[in-house]
Amino acid sequence: MDIRNEESENKSNAPPSHVSETMARLAAKAGVKATMVLDRSLNTVLRTSGSFSSFRSLDNPRSAVPASAENGAVKEEGVEEFAAMAWSFVNSAGGLVHDLDSEDDVKLLRLRTKKHELVIVPDPRYIFIVVHDTPPA
Repeated sequence: MDIRNEESENKSNAPPSHVSETMARLAAKAGVKATMVLDRSLNTVLRTSGSFSSFRSLDNPRSAVPASAENGAVKEEGVEEFAAMAWSFVNSAGGLVHDLDSEDDVKLLRLRTKKHELVIVPDPRYIFIVVHDTPPA
């Protein structure tokens, strides 16, 4: 997957302004740790906010390392890996739904762990991901 920073984004690949506004509004909510927008047709990360490396366990050998600079743009390690895992989750859930009913589609995925909750909205053109703290039960 490719990471596209806002500064170096090609305007033809940029999400519409209403998508950016929605993601900014979600990122500002209490408890939100990170947001991401994936482009389904290009298989790229279009926008991120927050830190995705913090979701990996420190004892995991594949844990992310700090951000790195490449061609003047800062790329946070762990973003592509997180995006690939989310993409796989969406595709698996979509396959399950289509196996159950070929005329149905996934509209919302919600994954709750002890530490975080992921809300994933697969749109025909984009995949929206919001990660926030799990509220106490």
